[in-house]
This record gives sequence, C-alpha cells and structure tokens, in this order.
Amino acid sequence: MKFWTKLLITAAWLSLTTASAGAASTATGFHGHVTIGPLQPVCREGTPCDGPAKGVTLTFTKPNVVRRAVTTTTGAYRVLLPAGFYTVRANRGMTIRPARVWVHRGYDAKLDFAIDTGLR
Repeated sequence: MKFWTKLLITAAWLSLTTASAGAASTATGFHGHVTIGPLQPVCREGTPCDGPAKGVTLTFTKPNVVRRAVTTTTGAYRVLLPAGFYTVRANRGMTIRPARVWVHRGYDAKLDFAIDTGLR
C-alpha cells in the first residue's frame, strides 16, 4: 500500500508542477491580422477595397521598450510584449487603428489592426 500511496503523491506533485510551469510560460502580447486600405481611389461593389497588409512592420513602443513584428503574406502577426501601455505605428499607410493598446500580463490576446492608406 505504501508503494501506491507514494506513486499517487508523486503523480499529483508532477501534475501540479507541470500545470504551474505551463501557466508561467504563457506568452504575453498580441496576435492577429492587419488589413490595409483603401487599395484604390474608387471602391466598386463586389471588389474588396482593402486587403491583407503584407510585409508591414508594426512597431510597439513604451518607455524603454521597442518591439517590432512583420506581417506575413496573409497579414498575420505575433508579438511578445511586457505588460503595459504601447503606442503602435506601421511603416506603411497614414494611420493605424488602434494606435494605442494595453498589454495585460499573462495574456496572448487576439487584436486586429487596420491601416488607412489615405486614398480617397
């Protein structure tokens, strides 16, 4: 009986340490997609007026921290950030929305961005 008791205690301890290690390694930051548009001066029905922002560099800045993420061909991005308040800029387009974001400690949140090209 002692063997099984020790085995159960060891299994419970391993389960707890594995769970707490997983919680500690939770990424903090954002992931999502970035769109850009309008892509042409006149938008036509049935033709998308915006599209994925391919190869765009997003820069996240707060005092003493600067992180960058480059979008994929589908406009996807992922960035790991320490918790806090950030200003966001893109190397293309005129403006990006949202331009200010809050990173919550311990969360990898989905956040999509939209870049305005300024075409009208």
